[in-house]
Amino acid sequence: MKSKEYIESPYWFKEMTVMKKYPKAFKPVNKIEINKIKINSNLFSYNNPIYDETVDGIVNDFYIDAWEPIWVNPEMFLLDGQHRLCAAKKIGLKYIDVIIHDEKLCY
Repeated sequence: MKSKEYIESPYWFKEMTVMKKYPKAFKPVNKIEINKIKINSNLFSYNNPIYDETVDGIVNDFYIDAWEPIWVNPEMFLLDGQHRLCAAKKIGLKYIDVIIHDEKLCY
């Protein structure tokens, strides 16, 4: 894949993610600087290891319809999407789309 600064996620990922039951708890945001994303693996939805093969698969077989935003909390800590974030860095992206999940607004 040719290096770019930003690849926008398809709109349907952003629309599907906004849960009907807690619409204020999920906020899609376009074009967040990747260097603002913080990592604390204790906050991951699934703390699975990062596999180079998976990251390479995302990069080498890039499919825009599968380019889902990563999930972060309001403090910009990654919650889900560690492979996608690694792929974005490997591609050379400077920006990525996110879904900000504010768990406090789910109750």
